[in-house]
Amino acid sequence: MTNLRRLDLNLLTVFDTVMAEKNMSRAADKIGMSQPALSLAVSRLRKIVGDPLFVRSGHGVKPTPKAQDMALPVSKALQIISEAFGTDNTFDISSSNRHFNLALGDAGDLLILPHLMKHIEAHNSNIQIDTVPLQSDNAKKRMLLGEIDLCLWIEPFDVNEKGICSQKIAIERNVCVVRKDHPISTDSLTYEQYSEQNHIVLGFPKNYGATVIDRELWQSNFKRGYSVKVHNLHAYPRILNSTNLVATLPYRVALKFADEHDLRIIESPIKHDLPIYLSWPEIFNSDPGHQWLRNLAASFYQTYQPVEPID
Repeated sequence: MTNLRRLDLNLLTVFDTVMAEKNMSRAADKIGMSQPALSLAVSRLRKIVGDPLFVRSGHGVKPTPKAQDMALPVSKALQIISEAFGTDNTFDISSSNRHFNLALGDAGDLLILPHLMKHIEAHNSNIQIDTVPLQSDNAKKRMLLGEIDLCLWIEPFDVNEKGICSQKIAIERNVCVVRKDHPISTDSLTYEQYSEQNHIVLGFPKNYGATVIDRELWQSNFKRGYSVKVHNLHAYPRILNSTNLVATLPYRVALKFADEHDLRIIESPIKHDLPIYLSWPEIFNSDPGHQWLRNLAASFYQTYQPVEPID
């Protein structure tokens, strides 16, 4: 681990600028340093990190893999420090050009992202959102590396994990979704009726094990058969509309699909509650911009309603 006592904050500013410019001369001009002084700063950082960081390439420099790994955490750290020493501790969405990486999964992409982008656009903000795949087995590591700013998942990530915070924002109930003219005419299903249907199911990583739905069915001596297993929720509506398959989904997702794709919601016999958590790196806990982001994400999820189209 690098000894932080040896680290001058100015070295991180130099590193961040060279990463952005990919050229020593331009980087020196941008931060008002002479090129020899900048080269000396880069040399000092190389010794501290134990890596060349930048190698000559054409008319500029090319970052090493180590420099690429450092780039995002350093940039975020400088942004947080800059805001901490600002004139106040508030976040102004209209003047912000923050960049956030969100691992929201299919449910968050469907329920949070449209509202979030509409909110950002309404404020003429330059905030940039990148969505990244949600892989629960490496989400902790990626949050600690600064590669994920906010994660939505059915489990908290702060259990026995220093450096991560989690908050339960909702409890979902499961419902079933079918096409409007599905042969099932009742408003609810028994365990027996449920087990007799062919289902569309969502594939989980192998290390996740059996789902709570299947475990509850087994405890009642029933089993769910499926006709198709998919790896994202976006395929559900078209499959449901063209078949007699049954999907079991969190209520808010089911509501969105029913509203937008003319599907029908019926009560499921599976009554297991599904908690929903937001998790984030602890270093962002008091950051005003991140507080804005996670409060908004939680609010949009908790009070989900279909996004109204622009007139």
